[in-house]
Amino acid sequence: METAATPTRCARRCCASSRVKPRRWSPVHASNWCTCERPPVTAVPTGERVDELIAAFQATLPWPLDGFQVEALRLLEQRRGVLVSAPTSSGKTVVAEYAVWRCLAAPHELRRAVTEPTHVVYTTPLKALSNQKFHDLRDRYGEANVGLVTGEHTINDRAPVVVMTTEILRNVIYDEPGRLDLVGDVVLDEIHYIDDYPRGAVWEEVIVQAPPHIRFIGLSATIGNVEEVADWMTGLRGPMGIVMRTERPVELRLWLAIDNRFHPLFDREGHASRRTLDLARRQDAVDERMRYARRAPDNDLLHVVEELSSQDMVPAIYFIFSRRGCREALSRCAVHGIDLTTAPEKKRIEEFYEERLVAVADDDERTVYREALPRDLLRNGVAMHHAGMLPYAKETVERLFLTGLIKVVFATETLSLGLNMPARACVVSSFTKFDGTGFHALTSAELTQLMGRAGRRGIDTLGHGIILKEHDVDIRDIYEAAMGGEMSVESKFAPTYTMTLNLLRTGSVERAELLLERSFGQYQLLRRGENWVHREENLRSRLADLRARVFRHPVVPCTERTLESYLNGGEELITIQTRLRRARRDHWRDSRRGRYGGRSADPGQRYEAMRRQMKGLQARQADSPCRRCPYFGEHRANHLAIDEMEEALAGGEQELESARHRYREEFRAFRAVLHEGGYLEHDRPTALGALAASLYGENALLVARAIREGWLDDLRPEELAASLVMLVAEDRGRERPAGRHRFPTGRIEQAYRTLRVALFRLASLERDQGLETLRPLSLDFVDAAYQWVLGTPLAEIEAPAGADLGDVIKAVKNLYSMLRQMELAVRDLPLHSLVVATRERMERELIRRV
Repeated sequence: METAATPTRCARRCCASSRVKPRRWSPVHASNWCTCERPPVTAVPTGERVDELIAAFQATLPWPLDGFQVEALRLLEQRRGVLVSAPTSSGKTVVAEYAVWRCLAAPHELRRAVTEPTHVVYTTPLKALSNQKFHDLRDRYGEANVGLVTGEHTINDRAPVVVMTTEILRNVIYDEPGRLDLVGDVVLDEIHYIDDYPRGAVWEEVIVQAPPHIRFIGLSATIGNVEEVADWMTGLRGPMGIVMRTERPVELRLWLAIDNRFHPLFDREGHASRRTLDLARRQDAVDERMRYARRAPDNDLLHVVEELSSQDMVPAIYFIFSRRGCREALSRCAVHGIDLTTAPEKKRIEEFYEERLVAVADDDERTVYREALPRDLLRNGVAMHHAGMLPYAKETVERLFLTGLIKVVFATETLSLGLNMPARACVVSSFTKFDGTGFHALTSAELTQLMGRAGRRGIDTLGHGIILKEHDVDIRDIYEAAMGGEMSVESKFAPTYTMTLNLLRTGSVERAELLLERSFGQYQLLRRGENWVHREENLRSRLADLRARVFRHPVVPCTERTLESYLNGGEELITIQTRLRRARRDHWRDSRRGRYGGRSADPGQRYEAMRRQMKGLQARQADSPCRRCPYFGEHRANHLAIDEMEEALAGGEQELESARHRYREEFRAFRAVLHEGGYLEHDRPTALGALAASLYGENALLVARAIREGWLDDLRPEELAASLVMLVAEDRGRERPAGRHRFPTGRIEQAYRTLRVALFRLASLERDQGLETLRPLSLDFVDAAYQWVLGTPLAEIEAPAGADLGDVIKAVKNLYSMLRQMELAVRDLPLHSLVVATRERMERELIRRV
């Protein structure tokens, strides 16, 4: 057994008794571990034992382990965390599954010592991914060994392996850290979500705040700065191994669709295909000539689908960046009778469809299921997939696609975010997408993400990515994205109200600030600061050299002072000449309008004064020694370069100073709002603040305020649901119809008015501190939530304009999750019985189903 040298202790209470001088933790230098932070040193298995473990795990797999997978497993057996960066579908989840197997199924004689934590928490960024992983692991290891925790479900949460979303793990760390005492490994699937705004901060909170004995297994798509992420995690958690794989498990070939025919983007040597480039440029020339003519798209959806089938490129995912586009694509296939399946395949689809239909216990949902998945289209091998569909319908499409029975799925980009749906080909229907504010061309990272599903490991020898040529997209933009580099993860960390309250609930302001400074965001800022220090040295050296060279000639008549005076005089002269021209123009314009009685009046004394000033400046400029200097051009260029360097130095120093204190200042602003709002007192949560800290989700401050003020006490269950959904749901981003919103009851309208006033007051406090984080109240799902609790059949609940029934389900699930949190938070308040009644009346098969 290894032993560790006693490290320098930190200033925490657990180390306060030490006589060793406290030393502040640094996110850049990993040597400053304190006793309470350093992960415990444990025995490392021998090489022979590691080989036996890996061989035993290999025996459970239907294919041989790749080299990068074996490398990662060996790092785990060295008791190190590991960060695996590899392309989509390359098999990086095998590393996480090894930790699960090690916990549940490894031969007893090969397992680690029983005194070490052995349980595993498997986190994913999406509920759908958590559900999918839960089913996979439960089917493999049994119900007793695998649990699930999401906002809507808690199933066997004391099991040795528990699957949950990353937000749930963050909540456990804040609320019940003791539940992690037996957890040895935490899997962070899709760890590159650190780059996601606003959710990425949760991954950083988990890594920073998790108990020190926990080891992290990070799984990421291919990213360019994986070393930077690993270095940051090493500074926090101890040694992190890096395993990178850049090559795809299945080769990807990219095609450009022009006039419904597929042409390779690159030749066999990997260079841009000259033939395809010439075709695209000729098409661009035609498009330019017909720019103002009404014309059909360069590629027709139906012909592209037929080309996919004829070229044996199915099953395929056809990405369309809008739900409406997916629906229209499916409708066109129905109208034109697109049929991609054989008779035996039709029979299998029919049987599976009926099997899934029988499993739906709720008659109401069965009706909606039939409408969401047209049987004839499924039988013909086409379907759609987007976030607005019912979960059960999406699962049906996913499972049929995995078996190869569905040939083409029209999907929004959400399908590219982690779901296990590999395809033979992926089609990008548009090279531009709407980002909420405007349209932009796809970046290299976005294109890589969309094409990540192309090529099924163990089935296909080649995956295909097809980009449809559009008349308003330059071929150079397509090649630039196709040849671009890997994405880099940039921290989106920012303090929040819930984070602030939870940090101050468990520690002091100083302790909270220290934790904020350990974030990946602060780490990147400090790294940039280190880069700036080197750049600053270079700038100052160049600046000194320039200053020495500007007037290096011994007989030049001008000096630094005369040069600056001459240049400033020239700028002043231009300003006066501009003002003179404007004054003359205004004078004659007013004269013609008769403002001076029709007389051609003299421009006046002010005009003459400016003329005299201009003549004086011209004379001074003419007498300047700089006019006679043979090196004036060189002096002027050097002087301008000096000004630019001085501005860069001043700006860099200001930016560095701001970076050092950025999160402290943001934290101070959040604390100020919370103090003014009554959530904090002397930097400790009040009863109102403690209630808000226990509620995770959007607008938790307003939910807590509504509870404490009793605004919800007199509502009926359906009215409570309609009122709360305003705080937890999010509108679909469309323009709200003009006119006053009609609420189901007067009490719901009164709740809306009260909540809106509270929101305005809180927003005013935010503006005083330079913050803007609050989300407006949502009115889209008020009626749907009201009808849901009343028991209205699902088929009769109308989705708001611009939304689908799946959006209603999402809003209702968010509401259900908030009610479950409130049920615990208000158990000692009169509101508790109303919350329980509302939650019970919300439960339907659609909510209970995992």
